[in-house]
Amino acid sequence: MHNNSLILKEEFWTFLTCLENLNETLPLKDFLILSDLDENMFTDCVAFLENLNYFVEINEVQGRRFIAPIKLEKKISLQLTFKEWLAFQAHFPKMDEDKGTFHHEVLSEKLSTIETEYAEHDLFRAIHDEEKRFELLEKIDLKHRSYLQKTDEAIKRGFVMSIELHDGRKFDYFAHKAVFIEGELCLVGEDCNDRCLVYFNILEIEELKVDLDIQYIPNYSSIEVNDFIAAIRAVSGQEERLVLKIVSSSNVDLRPSYQFLGNPYVTTNMNGDLIWAASVERSDELYEWLLSINDHIEILDPSSLKKEYLEYCQAKLETIEEEYKKAG
Repeated sequence: MHNNSLILKEEFWTFLTCLENLNETLPLKDFLILSDLDENMFTDCVAFLENLNYFVEINEVQGRRFIAPIKLEKKISLQLTFKEWLAFQAHFPKMDEDKGTFHHEVLSEKLSTIETEYAEHDLFRAIHDEEKRFELLEKIDLKHRSYLQKTDEAIKRGFVMSIELHDGRKFDYFAHKAVFIEGELCLVGEDCNDRCLVYFNILEIEELKVDLDIQYIPNYSSIEVNDFIAAIRAVSGQEERLVLKIVSSSNVDLRPSYQFLGNPYVTTNMNGDLIWAASVERSDELYEWLLSINDHIEILDPSSLKKEYLEYCQAKLETIEEEYKKAG
């Protein structure tokens, strides 16, 4: 693309915007004032559009020239399969090479609208969740990392697992959730023999196997499982209500991996702000999640958690600076 191409000129995109927003015939002189164009640039833009079979109607009445609205606004229909939409999203970062250009801003705005419309197929949210999960797995030793991966698969598919703990206990287990309880990553599920809810630290596992032959119908609903986790936290006294103001909801992830959010609730205040609340347990993992969405939220309550979170961020920043100095 030549450096002098109209595509790279702000005036061309301003012209197109004014043209597409034109609802009634307007004196050309007024249109030039509205679009802040001189006649030479206007003529160049019209000629360029004609090469694209997009014609601008100019009429002359009693010596005065008028520009008419586009009779039938051009609409380009682009239909994509799910596979093609994912591939298209994966290509978005490459478009940042043109960031700052006018055509990039137009396309970026349109793609943001489409992403909002198809938010359930947001590739980058899924990638973000996957990255957070990988970060957590890296903190766990290789053996238990494998156990967590098998557990995640079993939960998704409704499989039963045969588990042996370090203390020698063996049982068939139907897992409902992998979640942090009292700062430790635990499995919450049903003992298939007693058909009761139990939980234990994943680091207590000595051996774990997925058993495809056992067919088990869960005895507890997701609501009852959540109530069970909330009861455990109530006994430990570590659960508290976190209240956030959502400053920007476009990319905020309110579904952190392996975090139990008790009774999540969303509302708006008198100023129209989006307010989110849930019962949480303080942990480094919770603060990591808050840090990942820091630009999109404001912690409203509790103030003690907000203070502790800021201290966590400061300590992490100091650690990074120290590592940078050592590397330098």
